[in-house]
Amino acid sequence: MVPYNPELLIEQIRTDQIHGADWLSDAAVSVIATASLKESAKTVDELHETLWGYAIELAGCRPSMAPLVNKLGILFNKLDGIDEIREYRARATEITGSILEESNNSKIRMIEHLKTVAPEVETIFTYSYSSTVKKAILSLGAENVIVTESRPGNEGITLAKELAEEGINVLTGVDGMVHMYMKAADVVLVGADSVQHNGSFINKVGTKMLGYAAKEFNKPFYVLCDTMKFNVLNYLGQDIELEEMAPEEVVAPSPNMRVRNFYFEVIPPELVTAIITEEGIMESLDIKMKMEEMFGRK
Repeated sequence: MVPYNPELLIEQIRTDQIHGADWLSDAAVSVIATASLKESAKTVDELHETLWGYAIELAGCRPSMAPLVNKLGILFNKLDGIDEIREYRARATEITGSILEESNNSKIRMIEHLKTVAPEVETIFTYSYSSTVKKAILSLGAENVIVTESRPGNEGITLAKELAEEGINVLTGVDGMVHMYMKAADVVLVGADSVQHNGSFINKVGTKMLGYAAKEFNKPFYVLCDTMKFNVLNYLGQDIELEEMAPEEVVAPSPNMRVRNFYFEVIPPELVTAIITEEGIMESLDIKMKMEEMFGRK
């Protein structure tokens, strides 16, 4: 049996370079559920303080990923007011299960909405790694997928290998070739780590280049994400923080040479054909209204 070590679980989420925001946010609330059962606190206040400390660490370890904050916020909001520790532990597990179930159901509804705008596509261009996009590609029955390497983590290569194992014809190559490949695509489909109130979104660096290529070749550019990706804190005035990883992933710094390794970037709304959520296609006004609803719920 693996020893209980919440700090190790948090560090694994902090350093994960493969999974997207959906998977990592589900992992984050699961850390809290596990801790609620494993911590030796005697009172609700003591347990709540410990779990809240973990939640602060989790929310801060991936600042570009809005669903970590949103899902943790829902969990703690629903735990508020429970004053008996056994009930608190049980409810933490129960609520987490509901959050995970809703996360999966949202993917199903998103894909159904996607099918209304892209019912028949042969070739999809995507970027980086999104479990939601992967599921959508398989559900749409596309014969061909184009996905470039998505440096520096090469998540695109991981997705390419997985899709090829599913029997899909996959074309991959270096990120700088997206313009050369774009003409062959019917649609562009990407995920998102965070969506802002003005319709812009955050995703793996290189996504913006893909968006400009899609615009140049007049290809639909769809963003597939659930409303848990909506960055309510940014709407309330918090600055966007883009994660930066170790420079050695690019090249080791040397005298007179500085290296920056940003993993995420903001993609402007004018490059986006539609943001498709579990509630349907949403424009900036819809996004703002949903954020206000989410803030009120918290």
